[in-house]
Amino acid sequence: MKSKDIREKFIKFFTLNGHERFNSSSLVPDDETLLFTTAGMVQLVPYLLREKDIDFKRVCSTQKSFRTSDIENVGNDGRHLTFFEMLGSWSFGDYYKEEAIELAFDLLTKEFKLPKDKLWVTIFKGNKNIPRDSESYIHWQKLGFSSNRIIELEEDNFWGPTSEEGPCGPSTEIYYDQGNSVCNKDMYSCCKNNKCIPGCDCDRYLEIWNAGVFMEYFKNSSGVFSKLPFTNVDTGAGLERLSMVLQNKTSVFETDLFSSIIDIIRNDSSNFNINSANLVADHIKAIVFLVLDGVLPSNEHRGYILRRITRRLFYNITILGYQDNLCLNLVEEVLSIYEGIYFEKSDRNSNLEKVLKVIKEEDIIYSNTVLKGIKNLEKLIDKGKISGEDLFKLHDTYGLNIDMSKDILLSRGLDFDEKGFNDKMKQQQERSRMNSSFSLGKSVEKDFSEYPKTEFLGYDILSLMGAEVLYAEENDGEIIFILNKTTFYAEGGGQIGDSGKVMGNNLEVAVSNVKKTKLGVYLHFGKLLKGKMKEGDIVNCYVDKGKRENTSFNHTAVHLLNKAMKIVLGDTVSQKGAFIDSDRIRFDFNLDRALSSEEIEKIEDIVNENISKNENIQILEKNFDEVKKMGIDLAFEDRYDKTVKLRVVKIGDFSIELCGGTHFGNTGKIGKFKIVKQESASKGIRRIRAILEK
Repeated sequence: MKSKDIREKFIKFFTLNGHERFNSSSLVPDDETLLFTTAGMVQLVPYLLREKDIDFKRVCSTQKSFRTSDIENVGNDGRHLTFFEMLGSWSFGDYYKEEAIELAFDLLTKEFKLPKDKLWVTIFKGNKNIPRDSESYIHWQKLGFSSNRIIELEEDNFWGPTSEEGPCGPSTEIYYDQGNSVCNKDMYSCCKNNKCIPGCDCDRYLEIWNAGVFMEYFKNSSGVFSKLPFTNVDTGAGLERLSMVLQNKTSVFETDLFSSIIDIIRNDSSNFNINSANLVADHIKAIVFLVLDGVLPSNEHRGYILRRITRRLFYNITILGYQDNLCLNLVEEVLSIYEGIYFEKSDRNSNLEKVLKVIKEEDIIYSNTVLKGIKNLEKLIDKGKISGEDLFKLHDTYGLNIDMSKDILLSRGLDFDEKGFNDKMKQQQERSRMNSSFSLGKSVEKDFSEYPKTEFLGYDILSLMGAEVLYAEENDGEIIFILNKTTFYAEGGGQIGDSGKVMGNNLEVAVSNVKKTKLGVYLHFGKLLKGKMKEGDIVNCYVDKGKRENTSFNHTAVHLLNKAMKIVLGDTVSQKGAFIDSDRIRFDFNLDRALSSEEIEKIEDIVNENISKNENIQILEKNFDEVKKMGIDLAFEDRYDKTVKLRVVKIGDFSIELCGGTHFGNTGKIGKFKIVKQESASKGIRRIRAILEK
């Protein structure tokens, strides 16, 4: 059965059983506490918690997913992946354990025709916090499973929450017995003694479906479990593993989801190696989907993961003895496999261009720096023992990060001195910290007190000609620089820094962020696209207008939200933090309970009412005493410099606040305000996530 048919049959089965179909969400989740969308449940958590109203009780979906937990195993066996598809079904306070188990059993045995004697199941064993799942045990017995084929596990059969707190519960999982022939008898004693059972580290029993995560509990940030007032069911089956079983293959890479990609690699490679080919096949998929969901390579957060798998791809392509057009052919094939499912045929050329542009840019960096580090690592491997100091030098000199070194050493069956590396890294950080007044992220630190305060002109203009470069430092294609004047807004007040371009004579830099030191020096971060930047260069600044405007609109909405919160909840409730970018709003406030749906509706109505009034946004400059007379809340009054003018943002007669952020025109342009999620940020602090709908 082809994977396309499996996907369609799964959805058809559940829709015929009363389930509403949900489309896949992005790999970049709305929840900022999550790095990626790791399962179908991620987009449904607000419904599980009843933070969003629902007019349906049953849902099914196919969700594109990305996980980093097994990245080091990808290619080494036939089942681990970074990118995969999760087939899922959910019940929101409707059916529970018995029907969930029966649905899963019927689909596998009646629709997919899997032999019952090949199936084993697991249930939650219980622990000091949560009792044994006896109900699931009884239901499986009713379906004819003997007690020796119902395995009780603890950690493997309790799922969630997806972040620090949230809904969670026991689970029951279905395994497929692939037979004794797949066991690695030389590695696992269980296989030698013929004692393999589900949960064993060998590959004989393959988990094909988490047939029910039974959401009965809520775990808070302190680790305390409480009963939910409603019960939910969350199921998930990996399409790749299910395809492997239904297509009678011994590896996911042998299924039709990968076989055509592997064939291209085999045909274009002069030194074919199945482990490297499997890794390249997985990683090229992940790269395509991540890039097309808006992730770009960088040295932190999601961008770091994309950069890591891209470099792993390049390294293994080298092992394979690739031809120049391999990446082009692979990306085209990935787009073809998922055409009509996740990608439209009409977008093929633009999608291909986007992905290849990222791969080409990363290949330049890889070839110019990282590849030199790899060659030096291979020289050390030939000599024998590799110390933590060696690994640190490769990282510090060539940008060969520890993850890449580990990947290479593990692929050769060699140990790595991670502790020695970490000790050297800490020593460098301590030396830097002693001479530092400002931190540029995790490890890049420098004293910028000698530079004059940057003149910021970006409140009124977005383009600027004739700025002078006072400082520039490049490392591995990434660049940090200081200008005497700028139109780029620096991170502050919860608002992200601007992005855009800086251009000069044979020079082009893509600016990704701007930060400000305590002394007012603006540090521009970006990627060098063309030429070299040096002190004394004269350059022009071009802020990304669309991003700035949308970020400004969101910042204005935060002011309206802050005032609306006080109207609905009282003056004791106040803002405790915010994150404002061009796409979304995160707003923290003091409250020891969740907002009711009525309160959320009132807050939205107040904000949207003031948006619809098309209120003018006034920017005023007042001295400290004038600000006090205006009745503006001056938290931390002693921190203000009484000798300088303060910036006041006034929105009609509704809102007035001190603010150093950017705002634009009038409220009528910003769109409709919508709260999409609420959650706990910490003890006594709640968090709202909101968007502006255009």
